Amino acid sequence: MRPDERPRVLVNFATSIDGKINPAPGLRHGKFMMSRAREDFHRMVALRATADAILIGASNLRADNPDLAIPADERDRRRAAGLAEPLRIVLTSTGAGITPDMRMFDPARGGRSIVVHAKAMPAIERQRLGAVAELAELGGERVAVEDLLTWLSKRGVATLLCEGGGNLCAQLFAARAVDQLCVTLVPRILGGARAPTLADGPGFAPDAVPDATLASLERLGDELYLRYDFTWPV
Repeated sequence: MRPDERPRVLVNFATSIDGKINPAPGLRHGKFMMSRAREDFHRMVALRATADAILIGASNLRADNPDLAIPADERDRRRAAGLAEPLRIVLTSTGAGITPDMRMFDPARGGRSIVVHAKAMPAIERQRLGAVAELAELGGERVAVEDLLTWLSKRGVATLLCEGGGNLCAQLFAARAVDQLCVTLVPRILGGARAPTLADGPGFAPDAVPDATLASLERLGDELYLRYDFTWPV
């Protein structure tokens, strides 16, 4: 997808040193934080403040229930000045497992909430979620990321931050739509052949593997903070 047809896309993850973003299915019970240092959290919310919209897939929303909010002091500053906060967007086909009490729908925590969904989303889910968020229908059985990015561009979103999950990020890479990847490399081994990674899905053929350039590297304690840039041929 051409860069001039879409927002600038940033992806942010914390991963284990064996490349996992969450424990294998069935092993996680309750809340799980990959990084045990506060620095990763501070960097995450600071990165959110640079974006016009923050995007998450339905599976990650169900697992982590994030608020997708910017730092409280920055939120207060923007509200006092009448400035917009980043849009908070979840991408789903049917809305299954997404509930109105999730933190991203709390107006006190952040900007406008949007549920981008497919035509397949049942009427009862539309009624429930439409009470707490704007609904945007794109696609039939599923939403293509190219359609989502075009729609966001028309909404005036210049910079989009994606916080997972792995299937959504794999679709963004397949669309050649990731401009920057920020990774916190955490010294933990999660293991598990079925544990999710930052780019799941079917994988890439050798001649379609996305290649990055290391833009920066910083070490704090035992964690590494890496930033990679991607340049796609037009």
